[in-house]
Amino acid sequence: ILKWQRKTFVIVGVMDLQSRKLLAADVLHPLDPQKVANLLTTAVTKFGNPLALVVGIDKVFQTPLAKAAYEAAEVQPVDLRHGKVSVSIFIRSLWRSLEWEAIHCRQPAPSEESFRQLILDWVTYYNVERFHQALGYDKPDRRWATLHGEI
Repeated sequence: ILKWQRKTFVIVGVMDLQSRKLLAADVLHPLDPQKVANLLTTAVTKFGNPLALVVGIDKVFQTPLAKAAYEAAEVQPVDLRHGKVSVSIFIRSLWRSLEWEAIHCRQPAPSEESFRQLILDWVTYYNVERFHQALGYDKPDRRWATLHGEI
């Protein structure tokens, strides 16, 4: 579960690190533990239980609601502070890409709805169209399908 914040908008996402696919993402205003838990539950329901879960350092990822979602997904989360440095660097790179490719280039209107749509459009672009050097210039959706036998 990943978090990125810009002024009053917070983006939280669930990603498969092996395929780089963003499984679920949402703009939360304000950051709400129930919505974070729902996002993980949505990702697990649609894509199955993750092999591993790395969570951000924000306190919202340590609430009883979040912990119940981890338990339901049958996964023990690893705090970014105790994870691999490469994961932390990758997550910062992801949010930097979002900021440059979506926010700075398109300058969304200051409304929550326009910001939400911009982010959801970027997530689709990121998963379906964007080539990733770390994946040998493959796309996350294609890599996900290859790893899970869906091609």
